[in-house]
Amino acid sequence: MTDRATMLEEAADWADRLDALSPEARGELGEWLHRSPEHRAALARMVRLLGDPALSAVLDHIEALPPSITARPRSRRWSRVAAAMPSRRLAVGMAAAIAAVVAAPLLWHVARPGDAPVERVYATATGQQRQVGLPDGSDMTMDAASRVAIAFSDDGRDLRLESGAARFEVRHDAARPFAVSTPEGQMVALGTNFSVDRGAGHSELRVFRGRVRLTVPGQPALVVTAGHWAEAGAGRIALHSFDARSYQGWQERWLTGDRIRLGDAIARLGRYSPRPIRLSDPALANETFNGRFRLDQPTESLHLIGALFDLSVQDDGKVIRVDRPR
Repeated sequence: MTDRATMLEEAADWADRLDALSPEARGELGEWLHRSPEHRAALARMVRLLGDPALSAVLDHIEALPPSITARPRSRRWSRVAAAMPSRRLAVGMAAAIAAVVAAPLLWHVARPGDAPVERVYATATGQQRQVGLPDGSDMTMDAASRVAIAFSDDGRDLRLESGAARFEVRHDAARPFAVSTPEGQMVALGTNFSVDRGAGHSELRVFRGRVRLTVPGQPALVVTAGHWAEAGAGRIALHSFDARSYQGWQERWLTGDRIRLGDAIARLGRYSPRPIRLSDPALANETFNGRFRLDQPTESLHLIGALFDLSVQDDGKVIRVDRPR
């Protein structure tokens, strides 16, 4: 591989990881950019090819960064990784650059009190999971077909899970509460790692570490501790326990648990299905089952789940229908 090809692939890889860079990685990127004008030119070329105004704005920000702020010693590990990259990464990185840069909140520093408010919307496509570095230094992992809107300011960190599911590793900041809202309620982190999942008419909060205060209109607030998960919906909050150390959920592309609602299972499998999944009889949505099924094999999992209820699964190439056999 030529030096030029390696340089272009390095640029593509940086673009692919822009919204999930650690402080150390940001320093490595700054050093890489200032090492050679050709590196900046390579990134500029990608911006022109993509033709996205948001990318141009980010490039202008990059050009304005002084080397004294961003430069750090080059990582030997990065040199080995760059040399080993397959050539297809250039195309993949360029395609991913649009989503990564448009969604990136503040690419070069962690937002702190006094910064301008940050409002962004993050989304994933069907079958695509994504890791996002949030502007306060927290990390967010999104499930497929999910959408999260954020509004960060001096007073708070407000997130709205509009669809799908997301897991949060929250950076502590007592002066700015970290709150995730759904139509069913609000979850405020008390220094923690937790996930929120939008189900069919309810939301699921699962706490892996720390504590989360769950507030549902018309009910007393409930503090959910590590190893517990809560369902918030039309009725009272239901609290359950789970093994936070061994649990494998959507992050590992598994649909797993006890008392899984059929409606929720179909919604979650639908995040990975190329065609919509329809449950013909709405009355079946609240039927529950136990088990462990692959999310990234939605048709196969549907057949297995359907067998538990003696349901048929029909795929006409446009819609997958789950129904009682005729």
